[in-house]
Formats: sequence, structure tokens, C-alpha cells
Amino acid sequence: MTLKLQGYKVGILDADVYGPSLPTMMVDKDASWSVTPTEDKMMVNPVSLHGVSCMSYGFVAPGTGGRRDHKNGNEMNRGLEADAAILRGPMVSSIVEHLTKRTLWGELDFLIIDMPPGTGDVHLTLCQQMENKIDAAVIVTTPQRLSFVDVVKGIDMFHRLKVPTIAVVENMAWFKGDSGKKYFPF
Repeated sequence: MTLKLQGYKVGILDADVYGPSLPTMMVDKDASWSVTPTEDKMMVNPVSLHGVSCMSYGFVAPGTGGRRDHKNGNEMNRGLEADAAILRGPMVSSIVEHLTKRTLWGELDFLIIDMPPGTGDVHLTLCQQMENKIDAAVIVTTPQRLSFVDVVKGIDMFHRLKVPTIAVVENMAWFKGDSGKKYFPF
């Protein structure tokens, strides 16, 4: 949202097929939205939420983040009641490729891609199909040792795929209690 508020045209691709979080994070509880095909039916338009173009498996696959809107047949956010996406690697790669190549993003200044944890099929698919189009990686982690090990692997993977890692963000490192004191849970 910060980039949008600074006047940039922003898109967000939620490439975490197993755990699509974009519908939960971006759709207001009672808001309606729909994924609509382009006129030639070859592509889909991204969902516009808060002025940001968004696409996620959670928008297009029944039960992964949507509920049926009986009035017009479109998927709508239903939050925590979503079904699990049970898919093999090649299907996940195909889904990510469709979400990337068959979404009519329009002119964007930034396309933010939220990838799943790890160094698997989704990362390889995106880096290979968007060769020389991914400018940089920002890795988000938590302060546990196990997460740090995964960060090192992620940095190495992106380095091998010629995508520079420009930042590591440590999430959930601390919180402030009512007294203003900082607590470090990990």
C-alpha cells in the first residue's frame, strides 16, 4: 500500500498456491469482487482492491479463499473457512504460470510477487519464466534459527537464478506491551 500511496501503479501476485493469503489480507469482510475474463476470453483481469491490481489462486479456485456469491456466480472472500489446495509440483507450476501470464496486468510500476516459503517449484518457475524481469528479492523471515537457515538457502537460490536479494525483513521479532516495554518472544 505504501507504493500505491506514493502514486505508483502496483500489482500483487500471490504465488503461494498452497496458502493463498492475498484474499484474506486485502478483501474487506463484506466487500464483493470478481475475477472477470477479458473480452477475447484468453486472459483475466486482476481484482482491483484498494487501488492495487491483485491476483491469487485464492480468487480463482473454489474453496481456496472464496465463497460462492449466489447472486452473480463470482467467488468472494470467506477467510478462514478455505479448503486446502492439494496439488503436485507440476500442477502448482502450471497454476503459477497461468496466474502470471494470463492476467492482464496493464501498465505497472511494480509487480510484487508473494512467494511461498522455501526454494521449490514456484520460485524456479517464476524466475525462469520471468527471466531478466525480476529486479530483486526481499526475503521475509522470523527470528528463529530454523528460519535463518531457510533465509540463507533462499538467498543462495536467488543468487544462482541471478536475482539479487536486496533486503531481509525480520517479522515478529518483538512486540510492545501495554506498558511500552518491548518483548522478544523468540
